Amino acid sequence: MPGTRHELAAAAPARVTTVHGWRDLRALEPALDTLQRVAGIPVTARLAWWRAALMADRDIAGRDIVPLLLAMRGLGGTFMAATLVALRDQDGECRITSVRPYTDDVWDVAAVSAGARHTVLAGLVRYATRLSCPWRLTLTGLRDGEEATWLAGQLSGGRVQSAPPVPAIGFSEDEIRLGPGIRSGLDRSGHRIRQHKLTETIWFERDPDRLAELRDEIEVVHLARDHDAGRVSDLDDGAGLAFWRSVYDGHAARGELEVATLRLDGHLAAYVVALADPPAYRVFDGRFAPKWRPYSPGRRLEVAVMEHARRRSFPELDWMSSVAPEKLVASTQADPRWAVTAAGR
Repeated sequence: MPGTRHELAAAAPARVTTVHGWRDLRALEPALDTLQRVAGIPVTARLAWWRAALMADRDIAGRDIVPLLLAMRGLGGTFMAATLVALRDQDGECRITSVRPYTDDVWDVAAVSAGARHTVLAGLVRYATRLSCPWRLTLTGLRDGEEATWLAGQLSGGRVQSAPPVPAIGFSEDEIRLGPGIRSGLDRSGHRIRQHKLTETIWFERDPDRLAELRDEIEVVHLARDHDAGRVSDLDDGAGLAFWRSVYDGHAARGELEVATLRLDGHLAAYVVALADPPAYRVFDGRFAPKWRPYSPGRRLEVAVMEHARRRSFPELDWMSSVAPEKLVASTQADPRWAVTAAGR
């Protein structure tokens, strides 16, 4: 938020309330969702994503995970600022974490002003330092280095570390320059498709019922591509599969999920699962079916998705992952990431 880093010390004292557990949070969900949307924080820092991750982790691993909301309210009880963290009891140590620590997910405070934002950050510091048990804090996905440094400085043993930035495309330019060799590769694969007389169909789907019908087919391609690459898939893991399905189903029901498919002669050759999260079009997942590798369906679909996001007037396409940015079809900017860790007794 503009001005935040220069106004941290100037925030007026205010009470920060804490809410533990799903039951009490459920009643606050509409107001919290409104604040998070008004504040414009990314989907990975919002309640629906956060619930998907925590519920999958809890259900599969059997760990006791407590959701915690820290919030500042204004007149009439409206939310002025709020943030979400997870509490885990691990061998007698209280662990406070962002929803999926050590991923590229953004952790953020939704706030109507810089002062309200800082008030909640200060409230998080007080909460941690007043715990009666030994505690450890791990927050990853912060996007402001100065704010992360300030937060670490308020905590016992606090440290701040930079993490790889997440690439994105800004659509301010009339034309996006594709990565080296991408254009020639597209030309070759298009020639091969025509040579073999294949019918190529690209489609963007947003209807929740049709998205539900697509899910199983997408999972098959996801697993096949990961195994073909010689790696364990995130969908092989029970918690990973539960999280993926929860994000897919939950955001489809909310009208936020869009799936792009590329079919060759009717067969699913590649897909991209995206989240329409203004101001950004966010690419959550994408794979191609190994049997169709000679036709570069993944590359062809990525370019189509990029142009689709531009046509829908999104200012930005967020790739959502810092992994292998050199393999992307295009990137014009990068979103920084920082981590804060601390511990106390």
